[in-house]
Amino acid sequence: MNLLDAYKTTRYTVYAPSMVIEISKTCQPLDDLLAEHKASEWAFITAWNPRANVLKDAENHQRHLQLKEKVRDYYTLEGEGIGVNPAWKPERSWLIIGISKKRAVGIGRDFKQNAIVYGTLNEPAELLKLFDFD
Repeated sequence: MNLLDAYKTTRYTVYAPSMVIEISKTCQPLDDLLAEHKASEWAFITAWNPRANVLKDAENHQRHLQLKEKVRDYYTLEGEGIGVNPAWKPERSWLIIGISKKRAVGIGRDFKQNAIVYGTLNEPAELLKLFDFD
């Protein structure tokens, strides 16, 4: 499986309230959350493993906290991206409510992520490629 397919089949999971976001699918609990917060946009972003280069847990944890600080002005929920390949460790992430696509892309690039997940109210989740990769 190539990297793009791996991202497309990952389950982007929020811990609480429990929900699973999948690429090209809508997520009713997420749409309900957006409506509750009077928001129309969201993004699911990790700071782990920049450009798919596996880092040590301590470094990934530090990056995770730096991302949390960067999005502190938004309503966020913690989660993780869980891929279908059991050899790839789930990556801790943040669901960010009310963030614009432009801002989300900028943050993803700041943390050197190959892609982020983005969506709008009542629409399927999109995988946004931020850099060229196979």
